[in-house]
Amino acid sequence: MRFSFRVLILSLAATVCLSTAFIDAAGQSGTTSTTTVKKTTTTKKTTAKKPTVDEQLQQLTNKLTEQQSQIQQQQSQIQQLQQTNGQLTQQVQQQGQTLQTSVQQAAQQATAAQDGVNTLHTTVTDLQSTTQATANALLESKKSVDALENPLAIHYKGLTITPGGWLESTFLVRGANENADITSNFASAPLTGVANTNLSEFRASARGSRPIVVATANAGSTKLTGYWEMDFLGQAPTANYVETNSFTPRIRQLWMQAEFKNGVSFTAGQFWSLMTTDRKGIATRSEFIPTTIEGSYVVGYTYNRQNAVRITKDWNNKVWGALEVASAQTTVASSYTPVNLMGFNTSANALSPNSSTLNYLEGSTNGLSTDLAPDFIGKLAFEPGYGHFEIKGLVRMFRDRIASTEDTTGNTNVTAGGGLGWAAILPIVPKKVDFVFEGLAGKGIGRYGASNLSDVTLEPNGHIVPLPAINSLAGFEFHPTPKLDVYTYGGDQYVGKEAFSTLNAKGDLVPAGYGSYLVNNSNCDVEVIAEGGAACGAQNKNLWDATGGFWYRIYSGPFGRLQYGMQFEYFHRTAWSAVNGGSPTGGDPVGLTSFRFYLP
Repeated sequence: MRFSFRVLILSLAATVCLSTAFIDAAGQSGTTSTTTVKKTTTTKKTTAKKPTVDEQLQQLTNKLTEQQSQIQQQQSQIQQLQQTNGQLTQQVQQQGQTLQTSVQQAAQQATAAQDGVNTLHTTVTDLQSTTQATANALLESKKSVDALENPLAIHYKGLTITPGGWLESTFLVRGANENADITSNFASAPLTGVANTNLSEFRASARGSRPIVVATANAGSTKLTGYWEMDFLGQAPTANYVETNSFTPRIRQLWMQAEFKNGVSFTAGQFWSLMTTDRKGIATRSEFIPTTIEGSYVVGYTYNRQNAVRITKDWNNKVWGALEVASAQTTVASSYTPVNLMGFNTSANALSPNSSTLNYLEGSTNGLSTDLAPDFIGKLAFEPGYGHFEIKGLVRMFRDRIASTEDTTGNTNVTAGGGLGWAAILPIVPKKVDFVFEGLAGKGIGRYGASNLSDVTLEPNGHIVPLPAINSLAGFEFHPTPKLDVYTYGGDQYVGKEAFSTLNAKGDLVPAGYGSYLVNNSNCDVEVIAEGGAACGAQNKNLWDATGGFWYRIYSGPFGRLQYGMQFEYFHRTAWSAVNGGSPTGGDPVGLTSFRFYLP
């Protein structure tokens, strides 16, 4: 279109030029000669300067040809560019396809390489496992050889019997004499003013030595355990320190246990009561036992070791529950004892030999109470992630009898008691500092405290009245180095009063029950009671104890462990106040030192 338009314009221009030329020629024909000459001259001059129509047409034609040639060149260039562009597009497409193919090949190669790495890692892991298994097998073989050369246990008919325990040599000094070994009489600490407060006491004893034998076996998925632990704090009538120190062994623990795969365990025998705080869960041999040299531990410590049957359930090592049926005994303290009272450890039926008496207790000053039912104990323990916590409960039954006489008809009296306990062991600094706190409150709980206070008292007619009481203990245990353990404990025990009064055979008003204001404490602070004087009638109200010490491991290795310890304690006793003699008190400072060698 552009080319045709240009041709049309050029044609019009050419036509206009031709018309102009013809008009000029017609005008020049009517002029004079002179004019003609002049114009001829002018024409000649003009002709020399201006091209003719043909020349102009030729020029226009040439220009048109030239422009057509340029247009054709441009079209050729455009076609070449279009071809080049197509080629470039095709090349780009080919290069894209090539690149995509390369990427796919690279991805396949990377996948193959990763597979190779995984295979290599698996091979290395298998090799490591094989190496570790080989090392473990060699280690087990070495252990087997060592066990054969230096056996730690005795294997007998499927049983693994492991000896343990320790040998002990202890020295102690008391500020007030108690005539006791390493087990202090907290509830009988000498009252101020009596002869024993003016006499110190030195003792050296090996009676705290403690042999232990553990037997274990597996019956399928059930673990069976037998445990025997004893010391030499028993005492035969002939035992003394004069020549041979012939003290007798006594049972501390003697029990059997079955632990099932479902978390249930069954234990029977003599062991630490369920009222004793555990350090971990609820399990035998995990009890919290103060690490004192003192054999009576600490005032306020709640514990008991007696024959019992226990069932325990473990829920995922977070919550534990247990029930226990345990041997019962009843201790009594009363200002007035009814005539013909039977059933207690101090009653005639417990001490005098007859057809219904345990004859081996003949001559003993402390018999057995005649109990109606066992003690029932339940406990829940929690370990939510920080510390160990316990809630525990105790139910007890008490019974006595006023025997019949020719003039009176006998009667039997029954009453109940019990208490609620709590405990917590908190890792203040994990593996370095532990805080311990525990307690028990209730009625008739005296035998469950370290001071062994009385459980019950009596009304004048013989009816049993459980005594209100509370035990509490708190302490810190430090482990600053692997060789050193340091401890400090403080405890308190309180027993409430149940006071009565009655008339004696003479018609005089006399105290009865426990903690009566009518008791006579006037001779509780004299060395020798004058002839005819009344005996000290003091009855304990409160006892407290503060103690601290350490154990240092001198040697610990394949031959066992040798350690040395020191302890200092002071315990104090306060009696209920009376109209005569007020409220007597007493206390005893004690220092102990001990060497122990533990079997490997």
